[in-house]
This record gives sequence, C-alpha cells and structure tokens, in this order.
Amino acid sequence: MATEFPELRWIDAADNPWGVRLLDVRPVTEGMISTSADPECADNALSFLHDDGSGFTSMEPNSSRMVSASLRYRIDGTLADGVLFIPTCMEHKWALFYRDNRILVVRSWTRELFVTAEVITHPGEIEVTAIRGDLVEQDEDPAFKIRVLDYMMRSHALNMVYPTPLPPELDQRPQEAALWCFHGFGNRALFATPEEVGYAVPEEVLRTRL
Repeated sequence: MATEFPELRWIDAADNPWGVRLLDVRPVTEGMISTSADPECADNALSFLHDDGSGFTSMEPNSSRMVSASLRYRIDGTLADGVLFIPTCMEHKWALFYRDNRILVVRSWTRELFVTAEVITHPGEIEVTAIRGDLVEQDEDPAFKIRVLDYMMRSHALNMVYPTPLPPELDQRPQEAALWCFHGFGNRALFATPEEVGYAVPEEVLRTRL
C-alpha cells in the first residue's frame, strides 16, 4: 500500500518574519529518512567528523563559472580556518569549511567540492565577493546561486531558521518542491519560498571550529 504524502501548507507573507509566501516543508524534510543503495555514500556522509577542510583545498569546483556577489556575515575579530558545518547524519547533505580566505562547499554523500566562495575580511565581518561552481544544477542562474549560498550560510553555518530558495518552476508544485528541498538540503530545509527575501546582514556571529 502506498504511503500517503504528508499535507503541505503555504504560509502567507503577512504571517511570517520574512515577508514572503512560504511553503512549510517540514512534514517531508523532518519526516523522511535518507537511504542509499551505495554503502560508500553512507560512509561518506558520516566521514567528516575529523575533517578541517584542508583535504579539499586543492580540489577544483564542479564548474569554472564564477559570479560576483556581496554577502556579508558578522565575525568576532578574526575568522580562523576550520569547520563551519559538518554533517552528523545522512539527512545532512553538505559540509562547509573556511580555508585560506575561501568558503568550501562540499557535497556530503560524495565528498565532492561543489563551490568555492572568495572572501575578504572587513572590521567585524567577512564578505563573500565571488562564487565559483554550481550548487543545485549545472549553469544555474547567478542570482539563484547567490541566494542558495546565503541560505546555506545561514541555515548551516549560523544554525538559523531561514527559507530555502525554490526554483520558480516549483512554485505551483508543492510536493515536488518539498522533495526537491529534502534531496538538496535534507532536514536543514524547514520552509521554502520562490520569492526573494530582502537581504540583511545576520545578527548571528559566524565562527569556525577546528
């Protein structure tokens, strides 16, 4: 007997802190379990506990295409090389590191470097100035790429609740949208929106751990 798909609901812009229409994807992303027929994927997903990012610094991103960005995050003095986020279960789909003035974005199941983001340091904050590689699809829209990286910095590195950017073609297909969120971001995706959230520097302070 087929399992009934959980009910999903939209939240009006006036009823959430971000002022955009949101899809609550938690019934899917918090209710599903990631599995893989390939034992190597499972091993990879849980292999980051002793990583500091240094093993990925010589790798090339999955694309040479680069886009300019201006994403700023508060820091406490300086930001040391180290871990921004590492997966501790198969429902965590990414690892993030800060090394040599770059943010390294690694897909957990394959240990592939997807993206490097160039960083400059200002007093009290860092700024992501360029992003090289693709996060969710080949030759993705530059503005969407920037939104996705900002979402990952907030939801993963800063441990914030923040809407996952949805591709516009999923706006009217909530079930597909929820599954897309789970495949891409696992249980770190809680709400999603096809609309652009107004950018503001997060109040949370970005820190690494060795």
